[in-house]
Amino acid sequence: MKRWRAIGLLMVVLGLACSRGGAPAPDTPVAEAAPADSIAVEADSLLRTLTLEEKVGQLFMPAAFTASDPATVRRLTQYVADARIGGIVFLKGDTASMHSLTSRLDRISRMPLIYAIDAEWGLGMRLADAESFPHNSRLQGASTEQMYDYGRRVGLDARRLGLNMVLGPVLDVAPSRNSVMYDRSFGADPERVASLGTAYSRGLESTGVMSVAKHFPGHGATRTDSHKALPVLSASAEELKRTDLLPFREYIRSGRNDGAGSGIMVGHVAVPALTGDNVPASVSPVLLSGLLRKEMGFDGLVMTDAMNMDALSGSDSRYVQCLLAGADIILVPADTRVAEREVMKAVRSGVLSREKLDSICRRILVHKLRSRRHEQQ
Repeated sequence: MKRWRAIGLLMVVLGLACSRGGAPAPDTPVAEAAPADSIAVEADSLLRTLTLEEKVGQLFMPAAFTASDPATVRRLTQYVADARIGGIVFLKGDTASMHSLTSRLDRISRMPLIYAIDAEWGLGMRLADAESFPHNSRLQGASTEQMYDYGRRVGLDARRLGLNMVLGPVLDVAPSRNSVMYDRSFGADPERVASLGTAYSRGLESTGVMSVAKHFPGHGATRTDSHKALPVLSASAEELKRTDLLPFREYIRSGRNDGAGSGIMVGHVAVPALTGDNVPASVSPVLLSGLLRKEMGFDGLVMTDAMNMDALSGSDSRYVQCLLAGADIILVPADTRVAEREVMKAVRSGVLSREKLDSICRRILVHKLRSRRHEQQ
């Protein structure tokens, strides 16, 4: 009964959205995007103007509360002007502060910025006066059309506040209520999780807001919270292919077909059946460069989960390890300036090649410019 009440609430909210202008059906064409080659040319041109410090800065997205008090504004201004960061992950706050911050930072940054937020049940997850929806576990009976409309509604709300990335959908398959991801997951059926999650991401990206599927290669079958310790998936390789990996494969396939599927967040979770060790996925070349990039063919942004989690405690040079493994963007470093210095040292010593750094930066710039072009249409 609770499930259907939740779906009913989703339908009511989306119905109200449609009465104010509506969202198109999933097969309705969105505004024609700028030619990919023109965006690539602009990205290459912009890349050539960047200093080494600015290139390294593009790789980092620290977190900040969504507040417009002088101390927060000063801190974020220093991040953009001095640390030359590539973007920000916004935490709890309010919508007025959100809009004020993105507008202010746009004026002082010569580079496009990524403004990201967790919105697993709408922007109300982080912004106190924004709209909230039922948690994913209560939407398992929703249709793909409803999920597309839901994603589009969240995307339009995000755009109005200056946001251009949502850290979702959650594509973790949660086989039981004991899973740490149960409330955040679309359920135990991998195909259902894939269907609902990709529909949501297509709706989100129809507004020009980047989606980021999480937490690759799957976090749903573990009872351990990576904020506190390193989760270890005990399933066999065959079982992982049938369950945890299936939604990510579908997200990637869907993205190839319609230009969505901008990003994938990598979890701090060990998968010994795939790697032969207990190395976290976020620092594993086997999982990122091998499985995700080469085998699964993902060419979008690979982002780490927050790097200040205890699952990575005690790991030396973890920022460089993530980049060498195949990550593009490092979220929420424990100390942004320390992290930048670590990567700068690796580039200057040749541990991280300048060619690889340029390749990462180019990918980031292409996604930023694509999102900005969509906003300007």
